[in-house]
Amino acid sequence: MRVAVAGHTGVMRSFPAAQRRVATAWRLARRFVADLTPGQRKAALIATIVVSSPIWAVAAAPARQAPLLRLGPPVLEAVSAIEAARPAGFPVGGIDLSSHDHRTFGVHWPTEVAAGSRFVYIKATEGRSYVNPHFAADYATARATGRYVGAYVYARPDLGDPVGQAEHFLRHARFTRDQRTLVPFVDLEWPYAGVRADDCYNLSPERLRAWIAAFIGRIEAGIGRKPMIYTNTNWWNPCTDNDASYATYPLNIAGYTKRPPKLPAGWTTFAIWQYQPGDPNRRHSHDRDVVQGGEAGLRALAWPPPSGG
Repeated sequence: MRVAVAGHTGVMRSFPAAQRRVATAWRLARRFVADLTPGQRKAALIATIVVSSPIWAVAAAPARQAPLLRLGPPVLEAVSAIEAARPAGFPVGGIDLSSHDHRTFGVHWPTEVAAGSRFVYIKATEGRSYVNPHFAADYATARATGRYVGAYVYARPDLGDPVGQAEHFLRHARFTRDQRTLVPFVDLEWPYAGVRADDCYNLSPERLRAWIAAFIGRIEAGIGRKPMIYTNTNWWNPCTDNDASYATYPLNIAGYTKRPPKLPAGWTTFAIWQYQPGDPNRRHSHDRDVVQGGEAGLRALAWPPPSGG
């Protein structure tokens, strides 16, 4: 068929995969916007209209068709910068999102798709009461664009009640056994500015290990699979006193270097590497990740994995 885009008319080949994404976008959106406020629901549905349009289908089609869509110099420059910064040898990238990513610019989904961001992790909860107000809308839009999507929880050991925090996360995170939902991760790292605690949340290594065990154990029992652990070596090793008991759990390692960083005690490999931090005051700047093992590694993190394990 012939498609006119921004003054350019090209003869398009059939792209059934993109058409299938368009056909499922509305079904996915209806499923995930049910719990939104009216304002959030409107934003999510507008985003779905954008990503399910014929123009978006061209952008989401294979790379050989994407040049027919004129994204504009600013977007193309952003795409080029994202691709150039991705570590060599790790072709499959993704992003992490939280409410901070909506502070100024939000998420420009056409840029992320064009740059090959194949997966998205979105913060769902923190502590025993906080719910990310953008979680449901971001989740619905990411699903509608055909991304692999997962939820994460920011752990707050200083607030106590590890089981209560885990159950709060399980109530609000979205899990679908469709092999497109990623295993969730638990964010264990330094407290951010404003948290009244020392680097290890005012807990001794022994007490912190007990808290982590209860927290992760409840999530694992709730989903029937080991969650992924997000951390960094400079926090994990001193705060847990080099606890090596989680070596069988998938690791999401934070390390802002050009080469994979040193791993925490016990681990010999990582599943995801967060190689670049985001800056909410800059457009297109989000926490950026790569997955170990390319597309096969990404599929292995789906919930459940193809093997059913």
